Amino acid sequence: MNKKLTPEDAFFENLLLGLNNTLADVPRVCNVSVEKRQPCEKSQLVTWEQRHGVYLPEDMKKFYLSTDGFILQWSYQYAPNDIRKVGYIHFRHLLEITLLRENVEPVFSNNPDNTQPISANMGTANFISSLSNYNQTTTTSSPSTDQWGNPLPIIGPKTKIFELNTVNEVAKVCLLYDSSGSNTPKVYLLELSNLKWVFLADSFSEYLRMAIAHLGLPYWELCFASCGLPSWTEQLFLLLAPHLLEENEPRRNRVINPGPEHPHNLLDPNIFRVKFKATTNKTNLQGKHK
Repeated sequence: MNKKLTPEDAFFENLLLGLNNTLADVPRVCNVSVEKRQPCEKSQLVTWEQRHGVYLPEDMKKFYLSTDGFILQWSYQYAPNDIRKVGYIHFRHLLEITLLRENVEPVFSNNPDNTQPISANMGTANFISSLSNYNQTTTTSSPSTDQWGNPLPIIGPKTKIFELNTVNEVAKVCLLYDSSGSNTPKVYLLELSNLKWVFLADSFSEYLRMAIAHLGLPYWELCFASCGLPSWTEQLFLLLAPHLLEENEPRRNRVINPGPEHPHNLLDPNIFRVKFKATTNKTNLQGKHK
């Protein structure tokens, strides 16, 4: 007899599109857990928007009014006595979504050819200056689309960039409001070694679905980067999701509103209607590997 889900458990089950149950059935995957959080108050969202001078997209508002982010983790059993934490999906607390760049006029470097790599630990002022310099010196020579044919952002004085996540200290996942003042930001990956932008998703919800589709495999965003995946991560992909590494896999040919033939990739907005308070900080969803 199946145990009846609480409203809180049902919410996360729907939010993650059943990923926790899917992982539970994967050989050698164990210790699947989700850190559940209390929802944000509406006043917190209003304060965040007023502080940064932008409106959060509607799907992102509903997400944070339902849960202030979450963390999903799972382990992989490499050997009988060798179990390591590898799977990880992290959506930050709203207040941790920081402004990376705002209203910064392009600064011309004395040496415009200086495009030395930057690190994730570089100070904000230096990072912004480097980003502005690089964008100014490459606008006329760089292609207007990425390798997948998606349009690249044009960084202007009115562009606002928010950091959603950092990937292995080699890239940043960014929510980017373009120079047009549009309140429909897109999600991009910024490679820190060459300041190269790579399109990831048209919306916050799509980025969430992509994280789920990649099973929370470590550094999955680097599948789309020029630097590629670390070798140990690529081995996990080959073991658990080899189709995601196939050369002909049309990862960029996504459908925003998938049809009935793809119900597993549809995030139902109705799950955001109920606001609940989390009762625990962390709940194990899967015991030891059998």
